[in-house]
Amino acid sequence: MLGSAHTRFNDYIGTVAADNAVALTGEPSLYELVSIDRDLYTIVAVDLRIDGPATVYAVDRFPQGLGPHGDVAKLGEGGGEIPVVAFYLREPNVEDFIRRAFRRISVRLLAQLVRNDVPVVAKPAQPGSKEGRRLQSNGSWPTTGKGGSRSLTIATPPPG
Repeated sequence: MLGSAHTRFNDYIGTVAADNAVALTGEPSLYELVSIDRDLYTIVAVDLRIDGPATVYAVDRFPQGLGPHGDVAKLGEGGGEIPVVAFYLREPNVEDFIRRAFRRISVRLLAQLVRNDVPVVAKPAQPGSKEGRRLQSNGSWPTTGKGGSRSLTIATPPPG
């Protein structure tokens, strides 16, 4: 079972989202980068590691009785397990693979100590100003809310 991403200590945890790279003439697709036949397999997961190989997980549709255009999502309906095949990245540089495989990628990591909090962006600080970026005197970020979940106020500089 693949589960959530993890490292040795999980000091930061978070989420990731990515858009497939736009298909360009002469540029390989994600399937081609990993040498996966898209007529036989459907990619369902990607593991990326800086200190190890990237791995792409794909469903072999035919043994599952799905055929060339089968609905892979039906395999996992009702919380069922989806059998996958692991394909290891041949490319030695994960950064090059990411740049070639995805048009956009967004990674958000939160420190474990605030993993159950909801980040709320405060008024963005002006360039050169320290406003909105100060920690409280006790060294923690200002928080609001009650109960099991609190909001974490994070100030971000304006774009550009």
